[in-house]
Amino acid sequence: MDEKQSITFNGMGTTIKVEVISSNQSLNWEKHIQTWFTTFESICSRFRHDSELTRLNQAPVSNVIVIHPILYDILQVAFQYAIQTEFYFNPFVGSILKNIGYAQPFQKQKVLHEYQENENVYRIPSSKSLSFFPKLKAVMKHTNEEIDLGGIGKGWSVDKAYQLLKELGINNGLIDAGGDMFIWGDSSKRIGVANPFAENEDIAQFVIFSGAVATSNILYRSWNIRGQTFHHIINGRTGKNPKSDVVQATVFADHVSQAEVIAKILCMLPSHEGIQWIKKHFPKSACIIVNKHGQLLISSSISRYIERLVI
Repeated sequence: MDEKQSITFNGMGTTIKVEVISSNQSLNWEKHIQTWFTTFESICSRFRHDSELTRLNQAPVSNVIVIHPILYDILQVAFQYAIQTEFYFNPFVGSILKNIGYAQPFQKQKVLHEYQENENVYRIPSSKSLSFFPKLKAVMKHTNEEIDLGGIGKGWSVDKAYQLLKELGINNGLIDAGGDMFIWGDSSKRIGVANPFAENEDIAQFVIFSGAVATSNILYRSWNIRGQTFHHIINGRTGKNPKSDVVQATVFADHVSQAEVIAKILCMLPSHEGIQWIKKHFPKSACIIVNKHGQLLISSSISRYIERLVI
């Protein structure tokens, strides 16, 4: 008999919740899932001094660096999205985030006191900023800018967790890593879109059977230093926080990593341009944008993913 099973734990700076429906009580899927997220974070977090990503960030340019296959795979995905989006999405923003005070996990330093003025002229990375050597699982950096895989890494790890559960024979479930979700199965789920202006409230709800969802928000991870407000979303073409009327973007796509990339970019563009941008560049995806006035802008493609939207 099918039973609903769930697990909740902390990882990657957020709360991870997994719910499955399964008749097999001996799968021990909970251990597999926790081990996966723990392993991913230990390899790909820029906040851990002993991670593979930190080792890569500290390595000199123009050297061939053999890295863990997991880091190699996510770097390939991140770099492909960077090129596809003309570096609006940019994984080479680790140094910038450090310069504006985001040097540790946000939960550990909710009050950021100092930042470093970076007087260097920002240069947009190019398709030649990182070279890949597939047979070696190695890369060569051609820039000193540090890599940050925060958002896309979380999304990609959820995608992989979904694949892991499917391989275990679980055909109905939900993975939620701080708003990065993969939903699958033959039973509908009602999901809330957080209200960016009111904690623990929804600004909308939707009913969905399957799909990937990610939300980016400029208010949650924001801080004030010397009267100046910063947040964690960096426009990869300018190296600065974007000036936009968008405060939150929820994106629906086939993969959580892709939804994460799109949501970040929608927070960089004026709200009235975001709908047109996603229609042009990722026509199969959909979005719900919330602007600073609390207005919702919804792409017509949303019917591809959801059964019903309640506002």
